[in-house]
Amino acid sequence: MAAEKKKRPFLLRVLIVAVILVAVPFAVGLFLPEHYEGATSVALDADVDAVWDALQDVEAHPMTGTMMKSVEPQPDVDGLPSWIEDMGRGERIVVTTIERDAPRRLVRAMESQAMGMTSRWEYTLAPDGDGCRVTISGATEIPSGSWMAPAFRFMMMIGGGVESGFDAQMDMVAETLGVEARREG
Repeated sequence: MAAEKKKRPFLLRVLIVAVILVAVPFAVGLFLPEHYEGATSVALDADVDAVWDALQDVEAHPMTGTMMKSVEPQPDVDGLPSWIEDMGRGERIVVTTIERDAPRRLVRAMESQAMGMTSRWEYTLAPDGDGCRVTISGATEIPSGSWMAPAFRFMMMIGGGVESGFDAQMDMVAETLGVEARREG
C-alpha cells in the first residue's frame, strides 16, 4: 500500500510535465506571428554550374531537409518541375518550381497539405572568386486554422526560423559537392 502511494505522486508529476511540454508550446504558439521572413548567404568552393546541378537534385537536397522521407515526382507546372516531399505521418509538402533561370536564379514554392503552411524560397547564384555564392531569401506563412499551427510556430521560433531551413539545405549541397558552406557574419 505504501509503495502504491509513492507511485501516485511520481505518476502525477510525470503527467504534469507531459501536459506542460505540450501545453506551453501550443499556448506560446497561439501568440506568435503567422508570417516569417529570412535570408542567408553561403559561399561554396564549387563552380556555379555544379551548385545549380546539385540544387536540381531534389531527392538529395529537399526543401524539407532531413525530415523528408521520400520524393514523389509530379507533372510539370507551366513546364517547370513539381514534386511532393513526404515527411511521414500524413504530412506531404507540395513543391513547385515557379521560376528557373539557369544557372543564376531559382524560385520554389511549397505548401503543406496538412496545415496550410506555405513558403516561397528564392535562390540567387553568382560567381565568387573560384567558387559560388548562393543567397536564399524567403517567406513562410503559418496561418491559424490547424491545431498544428501554434506548435509549428513555436518550433520556428526555437529552431532558428526560416534561415535554419536555408542553412540545412545548403549544408546538404556542400556535403554532396565535398566542400564547406561558409556563411557571412
